[in-house]
Amino acid sequence: MSSRTAFDDLYELMALGRAAEAEKDEVKHRIEAAFKERCHASDWDKFKTRAFVSRDLKDAAYSGLIIAENDDSGAYQGTSFVWFPGEGGSVAVLVIGTGGFGPDAHILARQGHRRRLRALQRIHGSLWVKPDLLDLGSAVPDAAAREWPTIDKALQTYNKVIYAAVPVRGDAARSTVRDLLDLFVHEHGVRFKGAAKEEWDERKREMLARLFPRHSEDEVDALLAERRFVVLQGPPGTGKTRFALRVARRHGEPTFIQFHPARTYEDFVVGLAPRPAPGGLTFEVRPGDLVRANAAARGKEHVLVIDELNRGDLARVLGEAITLFEPGEPDRAVELPHGIGPSGERRLQLEPGLRVLGTLNTADRSIAHVDLAIRRRFAFLDLWPDLEVVRAQGDELATELFADTLDTFSEHADEAGLALVPGHAYFLDPRPDAPTPLRASRIRLRLRHELLPLLRTYVDERLLGPASSEVAGLADRVEAALDGALA
Repeated sequence: MSSRTAFDDLYELMALGRAAEAEKDEVKHRIEAAFKERCHASDWDKFKTRAFVSRDLKDAAYSGLIIAENDDSGAYQGTSFVWFPGEGGSVAVLVIGTGGFGPDAHILARQGHRRRLRALQRIHGSLWVKPDLLDLGSAVPDAAAREWPTIDKALQTYNKVIYAAVPVRGDAARSTVRDLLDLFVHEHGVRFKGAAKEEWDERKREMLARLFPRHSEDEVDALLAERRFVVLQGPPGTGKTRFALRVARRHGEPTFIQFHPARTYEDFVVGLAPRPAPGGLTFEVRPGDLVRANAAARGKEHVLVIDELNRGDLARVLGEAITLFEPGEPDRAVELPHGIGPSGERRLQLEPGLRVLGTLNTADRSIAHVDLAIRRRFAFLDLWPDLEVVRAQGDELATELFADTLDTFSEHADEAGLALVPGHAYFLDPRPDAPTPLRASRIRLRLRHELLPLLRTYVDERLLGPASSEVAGLADRVEAALDGALA
């Protein structure tokens, strides 16, 4: 039977709400005890406790942790972990002091803090998170507050500075409250200990998995069967092409093509091609990739794989054939400019068994030009870097550098920058079929001659905006680690 913890005692106060009988000193003691149970006691001086205990609903009662730079009373600055007791429970929140951001502005502005909160929101459905953590002009929406215990007076005072909140009733929110408290102290550089460290490390892995979700071949195959037209998109090095081919080969040998700026309608749909003839040249109709793949799907399933979809001029390449890509309207047909086949048939209708699986590199800035008509007709699935693939390889240096890379990008890059995060392929042995004793050497050569140039290019071309300096530091750490491995 598990023993009762100091955090259990603290959570009990929150769940009781205004009915809790603990006085101010007892509340503060439970906060401190819960902290020291989970974290190193030497980090306690980073914080102060506040407790305004009142059973009068006219008072905006609250208790919690604030940063140590504040006075013992009055308006405070920075972030805080607080709960507002109400009728039948409390609301546990992360809230900005009414004195403003103070020294915690960098925490709220950091992409990693926002992403961790979003991940916790996906893990705990009852957690509300403000869309913009720096927005002090917007109040908690009524739709969210209606689900909480009544804390009207607290909302009158603090509703524009609350940026994450969960209702606390009974035992349902225990793990959510613990995660909010752990996240708050983590952002202030606190060190966890014992079982709490194991819990937080596991939660961080789960948050990373929410940020970089994994998709199985079965999942993609099922989506392809349902939607027919699917695009796998993701950063470079995430194995999109290999993944697409593995899924496609479940249905026989696929038709594989790659888009590029020179590819035309005549290549993809239908065109005229010259051929020698007596006295000169003549032109014959040449079926394009789509027409040939469609013929291969007659009476069976067949997959057309289009690699680097966004490198082609899609409007020019697809032409009127774009109207055929409607998964819910299989009877659509278009009239081609040239007749195809022995009968010279000009009418093109996609076979029921034809599937189209595309790949798209989100690091290619031409992604912005992917026509909305394409986005409406295709289902898009993100393929992200996979730390477990690298970890399974068993190379400690590659795993450490990949974890550092994921952490740096997820912590500092904006959404456009996150699309540039190098995938797991940069950290894997490029020749897994070659002799094992030389594997470490091959991996290090790849890191030095593929990963490092990529990171330096991102920095030199300022592709990551404000995160460029952080990625420059990452590149320096990678280079130093490689130099150290050779020493």
